[in-house]
Amino acid sequence: MDNKPKPFLSHKNPLNADQKTGESFSLYYLLPQYWFSWILISFSYILVYMPENIRFFIGSSLGAFIRISNSKRSNIVMTNLSLCFKTMSSVERKRIHDCYFQNLGKAIIDIPSLWWKSDECLQKSCDVVNSEYIDNELSKGRGVILLTSHTVSLDFGGRSISRYPIISMYKPFRNKLLNWFIGKSRSKKTDNVIVYPREDFAFKKIIKALKSPIVFYYIADEDLGAKNSEFADFFDEKKSTLVSIRKIAQLSNASVIPCINFYCSISKKYVTYVDKPLKSFPTSDPLNDAAMINKSLEKLISRDINQYMWSLRLFQTRPKGRNYPYSK
Repeated sequence: MDNKPKPFLSHKNPLNADQKTGESFSLYYLLPQYWFSWILISFSYILVYMPENIRFFIGSSLGAFIRISNSKRSNIVMTNLSLCFKTMSSVERKRIHDCYFQNLGKAIIDIPSLWWKSDECLQKSCDVVNSEYIDNELSKGRGVILLTSHTVSLDFGGRSISRYPIISMYKPFRNKLLNWFIGKSRSKKTDNVIVYPREDFAFKKIIKALKSPIVFYYIADEDLGAKNSEFADFFDEKKSTLVSIRKIAQLSNASVIPCINFYCSISKKYVTYVDKPLKSFPTSDPLNDAAMINKSLEKLISRDINQYMWSLRLFQTRPKGRNYPYSK
């Protein structure tokens, strides 16, 4: 079995890539070492069709369990909040901390619906606000880089915009069966998508594709080290910010549009909010571009701060002279 992660691609995909080049099922997944994973997959199907009030209870309970039992993640959340909001009271930080885990638990319970339900059914649970910003740029023959950040419902963002031809990236799971099943289930028959493993970033292919009206769904807030990064303010703290997107935008002449996904408790839908395209991006200064990226993300995260993925190690790469903030 080839251990190198491969892209996931729908039969119709933006690069007309051969299906043989993508991830596929392996008979190795039937071995005993994967039987527990098959049980989890089966349970996820049952979970999807449980009554909503039961799923809500399970999700809330799961969030509370993660918060109480996983002190490491809990500490990461509190560390991030203390760095990002230095003037905020400890009481308010703790409130956001607790709300975050509740939202995380509910999202974990909802995510399997993306694997089992049809696109037609899922679109009834999704909404896109300001999709005209994307449509306007594509109508000009330009590619669009959708600049997004991690929220607990990030995967629903990808589903909500699935009517577009899309290129994206994914972080492979260590469990090969779960990696295949989840990756394959995210793509529906109606989709036009290709998702590359993050470690095998198809830089030249994506630049070439973005010279035509296509969407690159790009997660911009991860700390992946100092390479191709600049330290720029993220709320109240300096953060290592990837600026490789500026080069892609420059070489492809693609428009960069910030967006975010969150759950709306009023409409009971997963909403992708699309902001206006960034003006005069990229500039001649990478540091200025990093600041522009972070400011655009801050603005969208602030729409519902409780749903941002605060359990990520956002500040693991540090400016010279600043200590590593997380417990080892």
